[in-house]
Amino acid sequence: MIAKTIAVSQMATVLGWTLTAVRECIARDKFPFAQCWQTEGKKGRTFSIDKEGFRFHLANTLGWPDEKINEAFKEAHII
Repeated sequence: MIAKTIAVSQMATVLGWTLTAVRECIARDKFPFAQCWQTEGKKGRTFSIDKEGFRFHLANTLGWPDEKINEAFKEAHII
């Protein structure tokens, strides 16, 4: 089965950012392809990151070529 979402750690690896930076940007609605929900508990948050939306963002917003995107996805273990 092909996953349609990716983990925060995978997105951070591709961008070269820290996990905290990625989480905070998602929580503040900086990425239209990612969502954050508040859950029970002191610091409970759940994140959902659309894989194809992230690929589209890299290609069209950041201007990454397909070769660079594929290489970064492979490095981050995104299938």
